[in-house]
Amino acid sequence: MEGHTKRLIDETLYAHIHFEGVPVLEGKEQSPEIIAIDAISDQTPLMRLRGITDFTPTFSGITWTTTPEIKADLGLVVKKIYGWADNSLSLSGTYPGVKQISLVCRKETLDRESFYNSYKAHTKIARKHHGMQNYAQNIELKHLYGSHPDNLEIDGISELWFSSRKDLEKQFYLHSNSAEIVRKDTETFIDFRKTKSIMVSETRFRSNTNG
Repeated sequence: MEGHTKRLIDETLYAHIHFEGVPVLEGKEQSPEIIAIDAISDQTPLMRLRGITDFTPTFSGITWTTTPEIKADLGLVVKKIYGWADNSLSLSGTYPGVKQISLVCRKETLDRESFYNSYKAHTKIARKHHGMQNYAQNIELKHLYGSHPDNLEIDGISELWFSSRKDLEKQFYLHSNSAEIVRKDTETFIDFRKTKSIMVSETRFRSNTNG
């Protein structure tokens, strides 16, 4: 993975998570406070990746904004940190590849500070063993409104962009030992029973990068 041509901006944003109903795009183009909308899409790539034939999504998307005023089912204040990215995040419109988002829950044995330290350190392993085009972590989450339908506390939100379905299938793990290395690292700080992921279609309204 090469060509990270943009200087990335780490900033405080708002994640409005939708559990009931898909985020609506109509009329959002003129709203300067909306950065992007992730709306649930075809889950086949995720199912193939996991080798499963049955999958029931537990949430339907996220509206990312610079304002707390927009409402969904659960609102969180987040600090978005880009592990890496290229100039695709500077383009408005529908992302042409595929994107996976995960609502990450920490292991019960960890406090949030320990979780964040491990989560951020994972970026180095992800960089070496995953073939994402772009990668972001959302940390330092603070509750704004609403609740999780299963009363779970979300500790982080991961965003994984792949340039195509083929890249997701062929480059999710880059090396023969990548899956094992990633698993051994993430299982030390992530509770996979509570952590939930979906595939989404991202429509971006403004950039999070500087030239």
